[in-house]
Amino acid sequence: MSHLYLSQHLRDQLGLLASLAYPHEACGVLFGKQVQGHISVHKVAQVAYPDQIEGDFRLELLNQQQIDRRTKQQGLEIVGIWRALPDQSHIPSEGERHLVSPGYSYLIASITPVGIAEIRSWRLSSSRFEEEDLIS
Repeated sequence: MSHLYLSQHLRDQLGLLASLAYPHEACGVLFGKQVQGHISVHKVAQVAYPDQIEGDFRLELLNQQQIDRRTKQQGLEIVGIWRALPDQSHIPSEGERHLVSPGYSYLIASITPVGIAEIRSWRLSSSRFEEEDLIS
């Protein structure tokens, strides 16, 4: 089982980004380092926004490219994505498989009017999502 390390400071930052989007969904990227199943998140960014028509996410390509360039200069890599779901379950569905590449963490936060109710992280194996340990 893999382990995702996310500091309290980054949890709070993710909570702020999610709260600002509430009652809508929010999505972004996790940047950090990955070594032998241990993923350490060093930065979270909101670089995707819900597509109200399709009910899916579209990446803001220019913003993503700028962040990716700066992140590589800092010696970091994309280690996953995060998604905040308002007043909903935090368990990924089969329909979300297209959002995550194998090897990336998929952090899902359940957001309410008062903040994050619960946060969990998943990893896509060859055939299904497997929960990973989330450590502060």
